[in-house]
Amino acid sequence: MTKGLMFTLCFLCFVSGCVPVNAQEVRAGQIVIEPYTFRTYDGSEHAAELGKLSVRENRNGNSSRLIQLAFIRLRSTAVHPSAPIVFLAGGPGVPGIGMGQIPVYFRLFDRLREVSDVILLGQRGTGMSSPGLQCPAPIMSAPTDVLASESKTRQQLGKTIKSCAEHLRSQGIELAAYNINAVADDVDDLRQALGADKVNLLGMSFGTQLALATVRRHGDHLDRVVLAGTQRSDDNLILPSTFDLLLKKISQLAAQDAAINKSVTDFASLVEKVLNQFDKNPVTLTVTDRRTKQMVKVTVGKVALQALLQGLSDGRAVSSMPAFYYTINQGDYSLLTRNVEGIYNSLSGSGNSAMSVAMSCSGGYSPERLARVQKEAQTSLVGNTINLQLTPDICRLVSNPDLGSEYRTRLWSTLPTLFLSGTLDGTTPPFQAEEVRWGFPNSVHLIVENAGHESLPAIEVQSVIVDFFKGQYVCKQTVSLARPRFVSVEEAKSPPSRPR
Repeated sequence: MTKGLMFTLCFLCFVSGCVPVNAQEVRAGQIVIEPYTFRTYDGSEHAAELGKLSVRENRNGNSSRLIQLAFIRLRSTAVHPSAPIVFLAGGPGVPGIGMGQIPVYFRLFDRLREVSDVILLGQRGTGMSSPGLQCPAPIMSAPTDVLASESKTRQQLGKTIKSCAEHLRSQGIELAAYNINAVADDVDDLRQALGADKVNLLGMSFGTQLALATVRRHGDHLDRVVLAGTQRSDDNLILPSTFDLLLKKISQLAAQDAAINKSVTDFASLVEKVLNQFDKNPVTLTVTDRRTKQMVKVTVGKVALQALLQGLSDGRAVSSMPAFYYTINQGDYSLLTRNVEGIYNSLSGSGNSAMSVAMSCSGGYSPERLARVQKEAQTSLVGNTINLQLTPDICRLVSNPDLGSEYRTRLWSTLPTLFLSGTLDGTTPPFQAEEVRWGFPNSVHLIVENAGHESLPAIEVQSVIVDFFKGQYVCKQTVSLARPRFVSVEEAKSPPSRPR
């Protein structure tokens, strides 16, 4: 799940309002379900149910404080439905209900109704669940040199997260309780409240880590599991080397595309050249400060361009990246300014979620993983910008909810499991799924050719998932998507179209 989508969905929840639950009026395990009209972003309306389940905020502490989990249930069309399918969104921090409003994802959930009820879970602290852990509107703008260097970006991130954490604690929220194991227990509490002996799981990106924790803690009450873009328990720190290799893959594909190969003959070399230029000579760009509605001059160094390289895993963003770097190399900063404006305003804290940080920090990382990432970052083109929010200092700001080394031990499960990976995914590359699959003897790994980090929108992938949940044999199925279609410089510079 891309950070831009995560921030957008979280911000939508923030402005719409998330109502806190009153612990004095309800009890843990109490569930309320009512008819609901579910509207997707294309304007369509769908009959559904809105459920709200009360659970303890901290099951391991002395506090009796309750929180409320919201979920959408799409009733099955099957005569004899199988176990409910619970969708676990990624991010962390992306509302599962919000994902269902995206038409291409709703199409999958609607198709899965052939199998069973589909439940879009609003994980604790996100979306319609309450309390929401969205940060309040910023009272100060980010410094104009926040993108001058990685150290300045990290410093600003620390300030915004500290401010947000202090605000949430003043509301009585216990941030350490928003961790991966807590979500796994939430899933089982939901299962019990629905009266289901077992549930199926569909996890996406960070949601796969939540699903794996549920397998570890409540595997006896699961039926089948699908993991799309698998994150092991020690994959919270992303390896810079995977993005360097992905850059070479994208570069090779771009060199074969007539739309861009005359302008960009070697994309990887172009990226390296531009990064070196900005490392030596940062530029000043004028952007709109959305908090003040004023124009400000922002210093932009290499760190901003490195952060944007995370888009290599995004099948939508990657199509314009060669043209994007070409324009920068030509001294045309119009496309860069559009992107910098978004990054600059997000660093003020607008739309961010403390749940995202707390949840990531709860997974933690082993000393070996940290050492490897630090070593790779020294020579990697992306550096360590892909792990900006996951440092010991920042994790301490959200009470350092690290679940410890036991959480990161290898997992064994005989549950039927479908692993989905994309050959163009630098965030959760296929080899990570294979590491997990070593302990899943009853599993299948479908590696989707030319898929990026988000493979679920593809109709072909959706068909395999539906077949798997129906109990059909999918071992020999293959899926190959079309290669990324790169846009020309002229197309890239045209006004962006509205997302669907």
